[in-house]
Amino acid sequence: MELITPTSPARDYSDKKIVFLAGPIKGAPDWQAQAIKDLADLDIYVANPRRENAVNFNLDLQVNWESRFLAVADVIMFWIPPKVADVAGRDYAQTSRFELAEWMAKTHYNHTHKQVVVGIDDAFFGKSYIVKRLQAENVPVYSTYAETLSKVRSLLKSGGRIFFTSDTHFGSKRAMILSRRPFSSVKEMDAALVLNWNNSVASDDVVYHLGDFGDLSMRPYLHGKIQLILGNYETDTLRENPALQTELENCFSSVLSHTTLTLKNGDTVYLTHKPSECKRDMFNLFGHIHGLRKVSQNGLNVGVDANHFAPISEDDVLFFKNAILNHYDYEVFL
Repeated sequence: MELITPTSPARDYSDKKIVFLAGPIKGAPDWQAQAIKDLADLDIYVANPRRENAVNFNLDLQVNWESRFLAVADVIMFWIPPKVADVAGRDYAQTSRFELAEWMAKTHYNHTHKQVVVGIDDAFFGKSYIVKRLQAENVPVYSTYAETLSKVRSLLKSGGRIFFTSDTHFGSKRAMILSRRPFSSVKEMDAALVLNWNNSVASDDVVYHLGDFGDLSMRPYLHGKIQLILGNYETDTLRENPALQTELENCFSSVLSHTTLTLKNGDTVYLTHKPSECKRDMFNLFGHIHGLRKVSQNGLNVGVDANHFAPISEDDVLFFKNAILNHYDYEVFL
């Protein structure tokens, strides 16, 4: 276990799963310290927002740090213990209640991979209302710290999955405009792509990115082990600047022009950037055309513009592969 705090140096934390310890600090016992001890045997990062002291406290820095690591965390642990002290001018756990509502809306209600685990001690005033609202959405609420921690540990120990995406074009105003992406700025676009990615992908998952990644400085913000299939933007840039090959190899787990992959049911798919490069005798995953077409007679567009600006899972690929080959009629492909 490695601890991340608001004073930790800025660096890449994408190589391990992250759990964020969300919950009250002011007026609460230091339950975060106990959680850190109880998670110490796992090879993970623990993001703890509690500061050792309030000297030179900067609210903007604290909020920005919390926003970043809530966004990139694989698991958010909300534990609301009994209050141990009154704090003048504020209700107990007022910030935690706001964050709980925010992240349940961003994760559970959007059916994403990021997990929010909620535990509330029976002594917390207002628990019954929160429980009633969450139970209406089939969200469990645990009553003890031990139960909450046990669920968090099980999620952190779960195995990796496979995802596919393409044509993120991080940092590209041109891609945003020509693809008519619904964002007011490149900064907003990049933030949405990162959030959607991390809400689907965990740190131990594998993501096959089928080209045109964009700004490489965004890589540290993304979960998972990324296998890059070269797109036309990477290929064109490599032709002009061969030294980029080393930068790409340092950035991604592998860099390929194309590849063949066997899925968990034994089916084989061909991964390439352009539809024109697809194999006629195989099922293909491709990108390049952004949102202009979702499916072909023997392939699936995995680009973000055709998939709600997020990677799609191996299960999604198998679903569409079956639909394309066995259920869609000729009208679909006209």
